[in-house]
Amino acid sequence: MSMLRNSKGFTLVELMVVVIIVLVLAGIAVPVYIHYIQEGKKTEAYAVIDSMVSGALVYFQKHNSFDPTAAAGGSAGDEIDLWLARDDEQNAIYFTYVVSGADAAGFVITATGVAAEGLPGTGEIIWTHSGASASAGNAGVGVFTETGW
Repeated sequence: MSMLRNSKGFTLVELMVVVIIVLVLAGIAVPVYIHYIQEGKKTEAYAVIDSMVSGALVYFQKHNSFDPTAAAGGSAGDEIDLWLARDDEQNAIYFTYVVSGADAAGFVITATGVAAEGLPGTGEIIWTHSGASASAGNAGVGVFTETGW
């Protein structure tokens, strides 16, 4: 009498190989996915900064300066309000925005990632605008930089 062995199913070794393969793939895919999500969230900062820069350029046309004190009743710290960007800044979720160094020739806008939203708290997107000259009719140029990513 021969003993027939039931050969249906998988061995423990085969199952362990499949588990290891899945873990390796997950180890590669999860960091890539997290980076992809962060890059998507950065689009908010670029859009809000672009809106602020557009408002700043309109302000420069009217007042020949980016300095908020050039406007009647304006004072330091009023840049976002005077550049008509308050709605964009207040509706932002992933970044906080600060305008600094606004004077006749330029300004700096800094967007800092909100750590509670899955971004590094040290991650910044910075717009530096310089070279404006009202007498030459030149509104200057700007450049984006990213730090802390």
